[in-house]
Amino acid sequence: MQIIPTRLAAWTIAAIVSGFAMSAAAQSDTKPDNAIKRHTADTISMDPANPSYFGNFAPELAKTVARKPALDAETGLSVQEVKPGLFYVTDGIYQSAFLVTEDGIVVFDAPKSFADRLPAAIAQNSSGKKITTLIYSHDHADHIGGAGVFAEVPGLEVITSASVADSLESDGYPGVMAPTRTFEGHLELKPGGVDIQLDTAAYHSEDEDVIAYLPGLKFLIAIDTITPGEVPFMNFGATADFGRYLTVFDTLLGYDFDLLLPGHISVLGTRQDVIDNRDYAFDVRDTVLAKMETMYQRFGELHAATNYVNDNLTYRMAIEGMRNECAAEIIDRWSERLSVVDIYADSHCETAILYYIMH
Repeated sequence: MQIIPTRLAAWTIAAIVSGFAMSAAAQSDTKPDNAIKRHTADTISMDPANPSYFGNFAPELAKTVARKPALDAETGLSVQEVKPGLFYVTDGIYQSAFLVTEDGIVVFDAPKSFADRLPAAIAQNSSGKKITTLIYSHDHADHIGGAGVFAEVPGLEVITSASVADSLESDGYPGVMAPTRTFEGHLELKPGGVDIQLDTAAYHSEDEDVIAYLPGLKFLIAIDTITPGEVPFMNFGATADFGRYLTVFDTLLGYDFDLLLPGHISVLGTRQDVIDNRDYAFDVRDTVLAKMETMYQRFGELHAATNYVNDNLTYRMAIEGMRNECAAEIIDRWSERLSVVDIYADSHCETAILYYIMH
């Protein structure tokens, strides 16, 4: 089977940064006393004397932590049958799923972080069924970079959109099998009589994303969309286009689902999680748009205050001022509703500011 490369994604560092959200006392909802002394965009410090010491960030909300599944001590994975024949797999950072049918097994993505353990997890829950199909959600290596573990599966069909296939052919990362079947727009599969609908969308990656929907099971797979119980990762999940990102929520809510696999952290999402993430994103947008009305006034005042010595310096100062004000307001409104707000709010505000400067 042909092996081709793809690129690394920004979310490969999510686990490192998100770890700062939890301290030894981590499961309370208490705000740190000195949170107001720092800007959330400051470099996170390991020095307890520094206002940006990692222990000063708010712990994850208890209600978020309570949703996390326990990981097996030996494998480091949680494997759960959440619908008849449908299993989701997580290592606490990334997620995958597989569907066991009479005709064989369909696998959705192969994250690099646990792909070496994925074939065994499938074998232990599939009664000797053969893997027949692997579906790629998009071309980011953190989600499909482990696909090579299936390279020796005889007759494996690898499916993704034509646009994603083009990116995989041109973008450079070893170990990902070339798709054997591509589609544009929409594709319907029916392995073992189970309906799978694949739809292309544009909300995260540089080219295209593939949403997988199992209508009979009311299960939706939409990778890099929401983070249940949390605000999105940095820069709204490192989205390539904030404007397109804002449209994904209506797209998701247009499906009749009750569980959603978003690809990150260990928790499956619900319709309410989509609504919460939507409301958060639009609150950031509205907060930024209100501040953008004063941007050039800020620039002029700062330019004068710094004796007109450096245009770029004052432009940065104006952006940082809006970002810091936005982050403070967002943290105040959302810190009891979603976790890790104080870790990522500054990047969300900055993403929106830069987008609306140019649009």
